[in-house]
Amino acid sequence: MGGMEWTKRQDLPKSGHASAPGLQLNMHRFVGEWTNTNRQTGGVMDVKIADRDGDLVVRVFGVGDPEPCDWGETTAKVFALGVESAEGEAFCANYDLGFMEVMLQARANLGLLVVAFYSRFKDGSGRADYFIREFYRPV
Repeated sequence: MGGMEWTKRQDLPKSGHASAPGLQLNMHRFVGEWTNTNRQTGGVMDVKIADRDGDLVVRVFGVGDPEPCDWGETTAKVFALGVESAEGEAFCANYDLGFMEVMLQARANLGLLVVAFYSRFKDGSGRADYFIREFYRPV
């Protein structure tokens, strides 16, 4: 399929030309501290997001006992709603935690951060790979 430049009409800019390569998307809607709306979750309690020199940096805290489990930081890839938009609408980030890999996909919507976590075990434990979706409000 070499030479393909688009796969659907929405891939084409209305103006007939694309924005400059490497357009920096506005990430303001994600930046801050977010806490799970479900205080009884057994999953991820808090998400901290920063704009660090133009990179969106995500830090996740899983529910732990006695302290939250800090997953550390990872850089996310930000996506716009359309090919001509400069507003960040969603992002993806990946964690390799050794025993498991987690891909998270998030979208800011109606003042909440909606995060889908896709977890895959790599440790041979026989645990099923799984998906969860959580909702976060600003702290």
